[in-house]
Amino acid sequence: MQEARCAGVLRGLLAAVLTVTAPAPVLAATPTAPSPSELRDLRGYDTGGDPEAALRHVDAVLARAGTAPRVDPVDLLYAQAVKARALSSLDRTEEALTLLRAVDTGLTARKAPLTPERASLLLHIGSELGALGQLDEAQDYTARALNLAEKLGGRQSPEYAEALYGMALLDYMRGAQGAAIPKIAEALAIARAHALATGENLDGPAEYGISLSALQLNVSDGDSAILTAREALAWAEAHLPENHRVRVQAVQQLGAILAETDQYAQAIPILRAALEKRRAILPANDPKLALSLHALAFALDNAGMRAEAGPLYDKAVAIFEGNPDRIQANSLATMIGQQARMAQWEGDQTRGLALREKALAVARRYSASPEDLAVLTAEYNLASALVSAGRVDEARPLLDHARKGFLAGTGPTNKRRFTAASLAARIAVREGRNAEALATLTDALAPLRTRLLDRATARRDVVTMAAESRAAFMQLARIAIDTDAPDRAFDALQMANLGDLQGAFSSLAALRDDYGPEAREAIRSYLTLAADGRQLRKRLDRALIAGDRAIIADLEAKVAESDARAREADARLAALVPGYRSLTAVEPARLADARARLKRGQALLLVGADEGGLVTQLVSHDGVVSGDAEVSGRHLMQLQQRLRASIENGLLDEGRAGFDRQAAIELFRLIFPDPVRKALRSVRELEILAPGSLATLPFAALVTRTPEGADTDPQALRNTHWLVRDLATSVMIRADPLPRRAETGKGTTTFAGIGAPLLGPPTMLATRSASALKVGDVSVESLARLGSLPDAERELRTMASHFAGDSQLLIGPQATEAAVKQAPLDQARVIAFATHGLVGGGLRGLVEPALVMTPPKLATPLDDGLLTASEIARLRLDADWVILSACDTSAGDSENAPTYSGLARAFISAGSRALLLSHWPVRDDVAGRLTLRTLEGAHGKVSRAEALRRAQVEVLKAHDVPGGAHPATWAAFVLVGD
Repeated sequence: MQEARCAGVLRGLLAAVLTVTAPAPVLAATPTAPSPSELRDLRGYDTGGDPEAALRHVDAVLARAGTAPRVDPVDLLYAQAVKARALSSLDRTEEALTLLRAVDTGLTARKAPLTPERASLLLHIGSELGALGQLDEAQDYTARALNLAEKLGGRQSPEYAEALYGMALLDYMRGAQGAAIPKIAEALAIARAHALATGENLDGPAEYGISLSALQLNVSDGDSAILTAREALAWAEAHLPENHRVRVQAVQQLGAILAETDQYAQAIPILRAALEKRRAILPANDPKLALSLHALAFALDNAGMRAEAGPLYDKAVAIFEGNPDRIQANSLATMIGQQARMAQWEGDQTRGLALREKALAVARRYSASPEDLAVLTAEYNLASALVSAGRVDEARPLLDHARKGFLAGTGPTNKRRFTAASLAARIAVREGRNAEALATLTDALAPLRTRLLDRATARRDVVTMAAESRAAFMQLARIAIDTDAPDRAFDALQMANLGDLQGAFSSLAALRDDYGPEAREAIRSYLTLAADGRQLRKRLDRALIAGDRAIIADLEAKVAESDARAREADARLAALVPGYRSLTAVEPARLADARARLKRGQALLLVGADEGGLVTQLVSHDGVVSGDAEVSGRHLMQLQQRLRASIENGLLDEGRAGFDRQAAIELFRLIFPDPVRKALRSVRELEILAPGSLATLPFAALVTRTPEGADTDPQALRNTHWLVRDLATSVMIRADPLPRRAETGKGTTTFAGIGAPLLGPPTMLATRSASALKVGDVSVESLARLGSLPDAERELRTMASHFAGDSQLLIGPQATEAAVKQAPLDQARVIAFATHGLVGGGLRGLVEPALVMTPPKLATPLDDGLLTASEIARLRLDADWVILSACDTSAGDSENAPTYSGLARAFISAGSRALLLSHWPVRDDVAGRLTLRTLEGAHGKVSRAEALRRAQVEVLKAHDVPGGAHPATWAAFVLVGD
């Protein structure tokens, strides 16, 4: 089971527990008595930015007051309250509460006037009681504070906002999150207006925004959470000092929320910045530093950069183990579980098992009940490790207890249910009960499959749920193969890859202003319904735990009604947002249909990957053959990185470098296990559907037989048995062809070339992934600073020169988004783009994949410098080919690298019949030769895939092409689609 999501996001709710500074020596108090104004001025003293320094200052003032002959007792009491605030910021809750109660008693005894300060004091007492779990008494104090604040300052006063926020926190602690959100939103609006008007309490809007974003995320409204977190950070950056605790927390919160919503490329640089800030202001063993380490590790882990994530998990665990605290028990158990998963990924099963045992011991030691979710999860994870080690008898009681708890306390689509069922199925397979295992897991996954394919399920939820369920569907595929049920394996492998096909829109919320007021309202309505549906399902889960049948039946009816309304909203979106439906609809193909469309000699290869290795299924007109390969995730990633490094070295010295053929043959044997390799003998054309970075492999450059000679010898490379010698390959983005627009009849234009946008100083074509933007935004100013691509113009003009008839070129200042949208591209047979490509979700403000055009001076809805996937889908094309040159050179950097499926789906939806993609830049002479030979060959009687294969082999064999034997020269292009 995947570990709990990034720990610590909701800890931002308790504003007093955010950030502290490193302790410094306490200065001796001076004997000089304080002036009355100095004592009184303490009331507004900021204790949050640097609580250690604040505590020293307050203690010094109080010490001097103790020697003074005449001190106002009320001023002295409120000074003690300021000290309590500093203690609270330092997590010294018991001391703070004792002091606050004494101040309140003293003020009551002296019949001190009821002032806004008194309301804040009551609220602070309520906050400390809430932190200690004494919610009823906390509610009483907080309600007194709210009433007093309203009586003294009205409902727009900062004291009222603060008390309202306190009530919201208590709602959250009681589980009434729906009631908490509007209270915090109201408090935020009041605090912002007051701060702007007076310049006071400037940290309040940021704190309230941080808390609001955390709650929005907790009710699964990720889009709103991101927007709120961004606004909180923008406020903090504009109004608070660089290392103010709230400003640092705002950075951390945005990064954590982006990671929680699977936008890891955006999250990682932000979390790195937050970690560095916390390292600068926190002691090395502070638990808050551990939370930052864990948050960054989590993002790196899920982005595929696990080698970097592992040591960060280790550091986080070491800090938490040095600060034992019952409140942090779940976090510690989760972090140890992450360590175990890292060990398993590295192939160290013994260490992984020991860490699973340790995680369970921690969860049991600190949890209040054996039925606590932390305990059940740790039991499941240990049971899974024991099964992998062959110790099934030890695993069974752990799994039985965990599964019973999950069934009692979660809904049918909860990940804990189906992952526990998956483990039970593994045990059944080990004991020879394959049919039972297949039935068990099929039944467990059926509700989830239905929900994943239901248009009522928000697209972002589909991406998250698909990632959570990948391992379970992979297990189902393995069991189906072992049980001779190829149709179920075919479906399961498609479901395991479902998340890769849903990346076109990573956030609808950010598209609200792009399609007019009617679409904006439709998006708002859809997002509201999605959030409501998530809340209803959470309430249903809680009702299932309680076992109240009447409430369960009522909530099930409400969920069904909510889903029906969401489907209606989804249909409205499809009518108002061009490309939305075609870019997000995924329905698994049926095995019988896939076989029926394949001709003899053609085959479809489905590849699935998880931490256990690869599962491969080869489907042809004649039959189905399957196989699997055990390989650790780390080793698989390293093989891909070695292949990529060989390509990059070949680019640097024009093919004179060696090529790692050992990595290429090892990858071939993993992706094509022995039964599949034997079945390939009758195949001439192969369509490949693979997940993540595997989809971006240059399959043509895999080696099929043990290589001879030196990797640096051109003749040895020419003699190598590359896959391209035997098979024509293409990459699919789903198991059946996407529907496309009908041909409209050709106009007079043969070729259209678009690219070489006017940007910043020149850069190499090899950097077309636009890495300079990865820590920034996609404003027109940022786009204009990207490196220009001088070779791109020559590339396009060279292509155009080889076509007879009319050509249309949009180059440099003409390569604008507006020009592309207005051009008669439906008249072009071949369309080529040579520009930067950006991956959706990887950059702030970019929610779908895009091609960079010449940016305008001022962004408009028609032209913001980015031709996005949804805008591409709106184009009217009638092209045999679309060529995307070097659209994403970042692919392959990690095991979870994003694929190009969003752009490919968009172009096919717009009317392109095939795409020719280049993953790295190709020399002008070679690019022209490869593309033209491919286009000419496909115009004859051979397929597009075979035409590309012949063109690649021609370059490979040609002695007149410098470096032609190196795959960096001949293997850059891949065919996507028909």
